[in-house]
Amino acid sequence: MDEYDVVIVGGGCAGASAGFFLKEHRPEMNILMIDRLGGRKFDHYHYMCGEAVSKAAFRQLYPLTPEHVIHRITRVQEHWPGGVTMEARVIGYVLDRAKFLRSMHRRFRNRSGELCNDAAIKAEEVNGKYVIHCSSGRTVKSRYLIGADGAHSRVRQEIFRAEPPKIVWTEQYVIDKDLPKDTIQFIQGERYEGGYRWEFPAGDHAKIGFPRGTDTVTEDVLEMHRRAIPIGGLDQLTKGRCLLAGDAAAMPNALTAGGIRSALLSGKAAAEAILWDDMAIYERWWNSFPLSYPLFLRAYQQFEGLTDEEYAEAAEPFRRGTTPLNYLKARLTRPRFRDVYRAYALSVLYGW
Repeated sequence: MDEYDVVIVGGGCAGASAGFFLKEHRPEMNILMIDRLGGRKFDHYHYMCGEAVSKAAFRQLYPLTPEHVIHRITRVQEHWPGGVTMEARVIGYVLDRAKFLRSMHRRFRNRSGELCNDAAIKAEEVNGKYVIHCSSGRTVKSRYLIGADGAHSRVRQEIFRAEPPKIVWTEQYVIDKDLPKDTIQFIQGERYEGGYRWEFPAGDHAKIGFPRGTDTVTEDVLEMHRRAIPIGGLDQLTKGRCLLAGDAAAMPNALTAGGIRSALLSGKAAAEAILWDDMAIYERWWNSFPLSYPLFLRAYQQFEGLTDEEYAEAAEPFRRGTTPLNYLKARLTRPRFRDVYRAYALSVLYGW
């Protein structure tokens, strides 16, 4: 049985980030990254995921840089019932996510990291070490284990015996539609059952998505994707020397469903905890990170029960802009929406 210092299950945003930062600071560590997808299947899977990352996120991820940029984003627009459009000036990027991840994988391998395409089907703790059984028949052992294996994480199920508070199933369509190349757009309304419709530029095409079954697209569909997004966070992110990161830890923002920033940062934070051999570092990081606040799940749950008329009422104070004064007036005059207003303000800063 092969033995490693660290085994990372999952090579997406959280797993790739963890491998990158571990090797960045301690290249001599013996690390295995296991991802169930390879080749075109890996590319297709990550093409269906979110691809927008803010410039602010990359400031926290140095020396990672925004490689493979497809579009530079300068604003986010939200369209609400009642004819209100809110706009925030932000700087970020739509990335070719598969190429971005492969770039991290390449640097991980160049520092002697091992990446294999296999599926972890069982994980267990045996005498203080972690044993991972793979579908190929291979079994490996490690001192540390990072579960970065997504919404249906095998590591979370086997080691933590836990499930996310809620899973939102979404649909996304690639269509031949010309959208502003510098803008991400969201459409709010009761039909989206607490979620929203998103419209992103995607090269010469567009990506349109929404919670499963809540809307349709009228354009010719080039591709259709489905994805489970776990939200609400977990009570426990570490157990012994095992850590959960990204979607495996239900880290996507409950209000916006954005998960790339939290996944990348969780990989970095998990690496730091392992480097210091102190798992409490990881728990403290997450508990102090604004995206961990229960506020977001409360706001999502409030949206689930709103009518279009109530959406319009919540948005009305911002008809003339999302200024700090209008934000203050909204909180004072519509106290029932205070959680929603605060959650949205934090989402602009930290949600992508």
